[in-house]
Amino acid sequence: MAPRNPRRPRQDNSAPIVGRSDLPVHGRGSRPGTNFEHIASISRSSGLDKDGDTLKDFAVQDEYRAFVQNKVTEYWRRYRRPQGMSEAEAKQRPEVEGNLLIHLRKLREGISSSKRCDGFSLEVYEVSLHLSIIFRSPVQTTSVIPPLLNLYSAAASASIPIQLPSSLASTTLLAQLHHLVVHFPSQRTLFDRTAPLYFTLADDSHLNTWIRSVARSLRRAEYAQLDILTRAPALDRLFAPSSDTPDLRKESLRTLAQDLRACARASAWRVLRNTYREVALAVGDTRSWATRALVLVDAEEKQEGYGEGDGSENEGAVDAWFMERDKLGEIVRKEGAQGRWVMVKVKS
Repeated sequence: MAPRNPRRPRQDNSAPIVGRSDLPVHGRGSRPGTNFEHIASISRSSGLDKDGDTLKDFAVQDEYRAFVQNKVTEYWRRYRRPQGMSEAEAKQRPEVEGNLLIHLRKLREGISSSKRCDGFSLEVYEVSLHLSIIFRSPVQTTSVIPPLLNLYSAAASASIPIQLPSSLASTTLLAQLHHLVVHFPSQRTLFDRTAPLYFTLADDSHLNTWIRSVARSLRRAEYAQLDILTRAPALDRLFAPSSDTPDLRKESLRTLAQDLRACARASAWRVLRNTYREVALAVGDTRSWATRALVLVDAEEKQEGYGEGDGSENEGAVDAWFMERDKLGEIVRKEGAQGRWVMVKVKS
Protein backbone atom coordinates (compact mmCIF):
# COMPACT_ATOMS: atom_id res chain seq x y z
CA MET A 1 0.00 0.00 0.00
CA ALA A 2 1.33 3.42 -0.87
CA PRO A 3 2.15 5.62 2.14
CA ARG A 4 -0.61 7.99 3.09
CA ASN A 5 1.74 10.91 3.43
CA PRO A 6 4.40 10.85 0.71
CA ARG A 7 7.00 13.58 0.97
CA ARG A 8 6.36 16.24 -1.54
CA PRO A 9 8.16 19.47 -2.38
CA ARG A 10 6.61 22.49 -0.80
CA GLN A 11 7.39 26.14 -0.67
CA ASP A 12 9.08 27.18 2.58
CA ASN A 13 6.79 29.15 4.81
CA SER A 14 8.71 30.79 7.62
CA ALA A 15 6.47 33.76 8.38
CA PRO A 16 5.16 33.88 11.94
CA ILE A 17 1.76 32.33 12.53
CA VAL A 18 0.58 35.47 14.33
CA GLY A 19 0.15 38.46 12.09
CA ARG A 20 -0.60 36.51 8.93
CA SER A 21 -3.75 37.71 7.18
CA ASP A 22 -3.36 35.76 3.95
CA LEU A 23 -4.20 32.35 5.41
CA PRO A 24 -7.61 30.76 4.95
CA VAL A 25 -9.70 30.41 8.08
CA HIS A 26 -11.75 27.27 8.66
CA GLY A 27 -14.13 26.19 11.38
CA ARG A 28 -14.14 22.76 9.74
CA GLY A 29 -11.46 21.41 7.46
CA SER A 30 -12.00 21.25 3.75
CA ARG A 31 -11.72 17.45 4.04
CA PRO A 32 -15.04 15.87 4.98
CA GLY A 33 -15.33 14.95 8.64
CA THR A 34 -12.29 16.93 9.83
CA ASN A 35 -13.60 18.89 12.78
CA PHE A 36 -10.63 20.95 13.89
CA GLU A 37 -12.21 21.95 17.19
CA HIS A 38 -12.18 18.33 18.38
CA ILE A 39 -9.59 16.75 16.11
CA ALA A 40 -8.08 13.58 17.56
CA SER A 41 -4.77 13.86 19.39
CA ILE A 42 -2.19 11.41 18.09
CA SER A 43 -0.70 10.82 21.53
CA ARG A 44 -4.07 10.03 23.11
CA SER A 45 -5.40 7.85 20.30
CA SER A 46 -2.03 6.25 19.47
CA GLY A 47 -3.27 6.34 15.87
CA LEU A 48 -5.74 3.53 16.60
CA ASP A 49 -8.94 5.54 17.04
CA LYS A 50 -11.01 6.66 14.08
CA ASP A 51 -9.16 9.57 12.46
CA GLY A 52 -6.43 9.14 15.10
CA ASP A 53 -3.70 9.71 12.51
CA THR A 54 -5.39 12.59 10.69
CA LEU A 55 -2.82 15.12 11.84
CA LYS A 56 -0.02 13.15 10.19
CA ASP A 57 -1.27 14.44 6.85
CA PHE A 58 0.62 17.53 5.67
CA ALA A 59 -2.47 19.10 4.07
CA VAL A 60 -4.47 18.69 7.28
CA GLN A 61 -1.59 20.24 9.23
CA ASP A 62 -1.68 23.26 6.92
CA GLU A 63 -5.43 23.68 7.40
CA TYR A 64 -5.23 23.13 11.14
CA ARG A 65 -2.53 25.80 11.31
CA ALA A 66 -4.92 28.30 9.71
CA PHE A 67 -7.59 27.27 12.22
CA VAL A 68 -5.20 27.92 15.12
CA GLN A 69 -4.18 31.24 13.55
CA ASN A 70 -7.80 32.38 13.64
CA LYS A 71 -8.05 31.53 17.34
CA VAL A 72 -4.78 33.28 18.20
CA THR A 73 -5.84 36.42 16.36
CA GLU A 74 -9.17 36.42 18.19
CA TYR A 75 -7.39 35.90 21.51
CA TRP A 76 -5.18 38.91 20.93
CA ARG A 77 -8.17 41.03 19.95
CA ARG A 78 -10.21 40.13 23.03
CA TYR A 79 -7.70 39.53 25.80
CA ARG A 80 -4.59 41.61 25.08
CA ARG A 81 -6.07 44.90 23.98
CA PRO A 82 -4.57 48.08 25.49
CA GLN A 83 -7.74 49.18 27.25
CA GLY A 84 -7.85 46.01 29.30
CA MET A 85 -10.44 43.32 29.87
CA SER A 86 -13.80 43.00 31.57
CA GLU A 87 -14.05 40.90 34.73
CA ALA A 88 -15.69 38.08 32.77
CA GLU A 89 -12.91 38.11 30.16
CA ALA A 90 -10.26 38.05 32.88
CA LYS A 91 -11.83 34.84 34.24
CA GLN A 92 -12.09 33.30 30.77
CA ARG A 93 -8.56 34.12 29.65
CA PRO A 94 -6.67 31.26 31.39
CA GLU A 95 -9.03 28.68 29.85
CA VAL A 96 -8.67 30.22 26.39
CA GLU A 97 -4.88 30.24 26.74
CA GLY A 98 -4.89 26.61 27.84
CA ASN A 99 -7.01 25.58 24.85
CA LEU A 100 -4.68 27.37 22.44
CA LEU A 101 -1.70 25.52 23.88
CA ILE A 102 -3.58 22.22 23.51
CA HIS A 103 -4.26 22.94 19.84
CA LEU A 104 -0.60 23.76 19.26
CA ARG A 105 0.50 20.62 21.09
CA LYS A 106 -1.72 18.50 18.83
CA LEU A 107 -0.24 20.16 15.77
CA ARG A 108 3.32 19.53 17.03
CA GLU A 109 2.44 15.88 17.60
CA GLY A 110 1.30 15.63 14.00
CA ILE A 111 4.50 17.26 12.77
CA SER A 112 6.67 14.99 14.91
CA SER A 113 4.79 11.82 13.91
CA SER A 114 5.02 12.66 10.22
CA LYS A 115 8.73 13.56 10.61
CA ARG A 116 8.07 16.82 8.84
CA CYS A 117 11.06 19.17 8.68
CA ASP A 118 10.58 22.45 6.85
CA GLY A 119 9.83 26.12 7.44
CA PHE A 120 6.28 25.27 8.46
CA SER A 121 7.51 22.97 11.22
CA LEU A 122 9.93 25.56 12.58
CA GLU A 123 7.22 28.19 12.54
CA VAL A 124 4.77 26.06 14.53
CA TYR A 125 7.38 25.18 17.15
CA GLU A 126 8.55 28.80 17.44
CA VAL A 127 5.00 30.05 17.96
CA SER A 128 4.45 27.27 20.51
CA LEU A 129 7.55 28.45 22.37
CA HIS A 130 6.48 32.08 22.35
CA LEU A 131 2.89 31.51 23.41
CA SER A 132 3.83 29.04 26.15
CA ILE A 133 6.10 31.74 27.59
CA ILE A 134 3.54 34.54 27.24
CA PHE A 135 0.83 32.33 28.77
CA ARG A 136 3.25 31.36 31.55
CA SER A 137 3.15 27.61 31.02
CA PRO A 138 6.75 26.64 31.91
CA VAL A 139 6.10 22.91 31.54
CA GLN A 140 5.02 23.46 27.92
CA THR A 141 7.99 25.76 27.31
CA THR A 142 10.44 23.17 28.61
CA SER A 143 8.89 20.47 26.40
CA VAL A 144 9.07 22.63 23.25
CA ILE A 145 12.72 23.73 23.52
CA PRO A 146 14.60 20.44 22.77
CA PRO A 147 12.61 19.45 19.64
CA LEU A 148 12.76 23.03 18.35
CA LEU A 149 16.54 23.11 18.68
CA ASN A 150 16.69 19.69 17.01
CA LEU A 151 14.58 21.05 14.15
CA TYR A 152 17.05 23.90 13.62
CA SER A 153 19.88 21.37 13.44
CA ALA A 154 17.96 19.05 11.12
CA ALA A 155 16.93 21.91 8.85
CA ALA A 156 20.53 23.08 8.55
CA SER A 157 21.71 19.64 7.38
CA ALA A 158 18.61 18.62 5.38
CA SER A 159 19.01 17.74 1.73
CA ILE A 160 15.92 19.75 0.80
CA PRO A 161 16.52 23.52 0.46
CA ILE A 162 15.39 25.29 3.63
CA GLN A 163 16.28 28.80 4.65
CA LEU A 164 16.84 28.79 8.40
CA PRO A 165 14.86 31.53 10.13
CA SER A 166 16.92 34.37 11.53
CA SER A 167 15.15 33.84 14.86
CA LEU A 168 17.54 31.03 15.89
CA ALA A 169 19.54 33.43 18.06
CA SER A 170 16.44 34.90 19.70
CA THR A 171 15.06 31.40 20.32
CA THR A 172 18.32 30.41 22.03
CA LEU A 173 18.24 33.52 24.21
CA LEU A 174 14.63 32.89 25.24
CA ALA A 175 15.45 29.28 26.06
CA GLN A 176 18.40 30.29 28.23
CA LEU A 177 16.36 32.94 30.01
CA HIS A 178 13.56 30.42 30.58
CA HIS A 179 15.98 28.03 32.28
CA LEU A 180 17.30 30.83 34.49
CA VAL A 181 13.73 31.40 35.66
CA VAL A 182 12.57 27.81 36.19
CA HIS A 183 15.80 26.67 37.86
CA PHE A 184 16.41 29.84 39.90
CA PRO A 185 18.81 30.27 41.64
CA SER A 186 20.68 27.42 39.89
CA GLN A 187 22.43 28.30 36.63
CA ARG A 188 23.68 24.84 35.75
CA THR A 189 21.80 24.53 32.45
CA LEU A 190 23.37 27.78 31.30
CA PHE A 191 27.00 26.84 31.92
CA ASP A 192 27.33 23.07 32.43
CA ARG A 193 28.60 21.59 29.16
CA THR A 194 27.55 18.11 30.28
CA ALA A 195 23.91 19.10 30.79
CA PRO A 196 21.52 17.81 28.07
CA LEU A 197 20.10 21.28 27.49
CA TYR A 198 23.42 23.11 27.27
CA PHE A 199 23.70 25.49 24.33
CA THR A 200 25.33 28.86 23.71
CA LEU A 201 25.13 31.96 21.61
CA ALA A 202 28.14 33.25 19.69
CA ASP A 203 30.70 34.51 22.17
CA ASP A 204 30.92 37.92 20.54
CA SER A 205 27.16 38.51 20.18
CA HIS A 206 25.32 41.23 22.08
CA LEU A 207 22.77 38.60 23.14
CA ASN A 208 25.48 36.48 24.74
CA THR A 209 26.89 39.54 26.53
CA TRP A 210 23.43 40.41 27.89
CA ILE A 211 22.45 36.93 29.14
CA ARG A 212 25.81 36.46 30.87
CA SER A 213 25.51 39.89 32.49
CA VAL A 214 22.05 38.93 33.76
CA ALA A 215 23.36 35.63 35.10
CA ARG A 216 26.29 37.37 36.82
CA SER A 217 24.04 39.95 38.48
CA LEU A 218 21.88 37.11 39.85
CA ARG A 219 24.85 35.14 41.19
CA ARG A 220 26.21 38.22 42.95
CA ALA A 221 22.76 39.40 44.09
CA GLU A 222 23.42 42.71 42.30
CA TYR A 223 19.73 43.43 41.82
CA ALA A 224 20.22 47.09 40.98
CA GLN A 225 22.24 45.94 37.95
CA LEU A 226 19.58 43.36 37.11
CA ASP A 227 17.04 46.17 37.23
CA ILE A 228 18.96 48.13 34.59
CA LEU A 229 19.50 45.09 32.37
CA THR A 230 15.82 44.10 32.36
CA ARG A 231 14.16 47.48 31.93
CA ALA A 232 12.27 48.23 28.73
CA PRO A 233 15.02 50.20 26.91
CA ALA A 234 17.57 47.40 27.46
CA LEU A 235 15.13 44.71 26.33
CA ASP A 236 14.08 46.63 23.23
CA ARG A 237 17.70 46.78 22.06
CA LEU A 238 18.14 43.00 22.08
CA PHE A 239 15.93 42.06 19.13
CA ALA A 240 15.75 43.82 15.79
CA PRO A 241 12.47 45.61 15.04
CA SER A 242 9.78 43.39 13.54
CA SER A 243 6.79 44.17 11.35
CA ASP A 244 4.77 41.45 13.12
CA THR A 245 1.90 42.65 15.27
CA PRO A 246 2.16 41.59 17.98
CA ASP A 247 5.87 40.80 18.09
CA LEU A 248 5.81 37.49 19.94
CA ARG A 249 9.58 37.40 20.43
CA LYS A 250 9.55 40.68 22.34
CA GLU A 251 6.42 39.76 24.26
CA SER A 252 8.14 36.52 25.30
CA LEU A 253 11.30 38.37 26.32
CA ARG A 254 9.32 40.84 28.43
CA THR A 255 7.38 38.07 30.12
CA LEU A 256 10.53 36.16 31.06
CA ALA A 257 12.19 39.37 32.25
CA GLN A 258 9.21 40.04 34.52
CA ASP A 259 9.38 36.50 35.91
CA LEU A 260 13.11 36.71 36.52
CA ARG A 261 12.69 40.01 38.32
CA ALA A 262 10.01 38.38 40.47
CA CYS A 263 12.48 35.60 41.38
CA ALA A 264 15.11 38.18 42.32
CA ARG A 265 12.56 40.19 44.29
CA ALA A 266 11.50 37.18 46.33
CA SER A 267 15.15 36.36 47.07
CA ALA A 268 15.93 39.95 48.05
CA TRP A 269 12.87 40.10 50.28
CA ARG A 270 13.96 37.01 52.21
CA VAL A 271 17.31 38.67 52.84
CA LEU A 272 15.68 41.91 53.98
CA ARG A 273 13.38 40.11 56.40
CA ASN A 274 16.27 38.23 57.95
CA THR A 275 18.60 41.25 58.07
CA TYR A 276 16.47 44.18 59.23
CA ARG A 277 14.11 44.49 62.15
CA GLU A 278 12.19 47.38 60.61
CA VAL A 279 12.12 49.62 57.54
CA ALA A 280 11.21 53.32 57.45
CA LEU A 281 9.69 54.11 54.06
CA ALA A 282 9.01 57.68 55.15
CA VAL A 283 12.73 58.36 54.68
CA GLY A 284 13.48 59.29 51.06
CA ASP A 285 16.79 57.46 50.78
CA THR A 286 15.29 54.31 52.27
CA ARG A 287 12.42 54.41 49.80
CA SER A 288 14.82 54.69 46.85
CA TRP A 289 16.98 51.93 48.28
CA ALA A 290 13.99 49.62 48.74
CA THR A 291 12.90 50.31 45.16
CA ARG A 292 16.29 49.23 43.83
CA ALA A 293 16.72 46.30 46.22
CA LEU A 294 13.34 44.83 45.36
CA VAL A 295 13.60 45.57 41.63
CA LEU A 296 10.44 47.65 41.74
CA VAL A 297 10.14 50.03 38.79
CA ASP A 298 7.38 51.29 36.58
CA ALA A 299 8.48 49.15 33.64
CA GLU A 300 7.91 46.03 35.70
CA GLU A 301 4.54 46.99 37.11
CA LYS A 302 2.99 48.09 33.81
CA GLN A 303 2.86 44.81 31.93
CA GLU A 304 1.11 46.21 28.86
CA GLY A 305 2.90 49.54 28.46
CA TYR A 306 6.52 48.94 29.38
CA GLY A 307 7.18 52.65 29.24
CA GLU A 308 9.54 54.49 31.55
CA GLY A 309 7.66 56.72 33.97
CA ASP A 310 8.78 59.87 35.75
CA GLY A 311 9.56 57.95 38.92
CA SER A 312 6.42 58.81 40.89
CA GLU A 313 4.84 55.45 40.05
CA ASN A 314 7.78 53.67 41.68
CA GLU A 315 6.83 55.02 45.07
CA GLY A 316 3.37 53.53 44.66
CA ALA A 317 4.95 50.21 43.71
CA VAL A 318 6.97 50.14 46.95
CA ASP A 319 3.92 50.99 49.06
CA ALA A 320 1.84 48.36 47.25
CA TRP A 321 4.54 45.74 47.86
CA PHE A 322 4.71 46.45 51.60
CA MET A 323 0.94 46.51 51.97
CA GLU A 324 0.72 43.15 50.22
CA ARG A 325 3.35 41.72 52.59
CA ASP A 326 1.26 43.10 55.46
CA LYS A 327 -1.74 41.09 54.23
CA LEU A 328 0.44 38.00 54.11
CA GLY A 329 1.53 38.52 57.71
CA GLU A 330 5.19 39.07 56.85
CA ILE A 331 5.34 42.62 58.23
CA VAL A 332 3.19 44.89 60.41
CA ARG A 333 2.86 48.64 60.68
CA LYS A 334 4.68 50.17 63.62
CA GLU A 335 2.23 51.94 65.90
CA GLY A 336 2.68 55.69 66.15
CA ALA A 337 5.29 55.85 63.40
CA GLN A 338 4.07 56.70 59.91
CA GLY A 339 5.78 54.80 57.11
CA ARG A 340 7.54 52.37 59.45
CA TRP A 341 7.17 48.63 59.06
CA VAL A 342 8.29 45.94 61.49
CA MET A 343 9.47 42.63 60.08
CA VAL A 344 7.74 39.51 61.33
CA LYS A 345 10.54 36.99 61.73
CA VAL A 346 10.10 33.59 60.17
CA LYS A 347 9.62 30.90 62.81
CA SER A 348 12.26 28.20 62.59
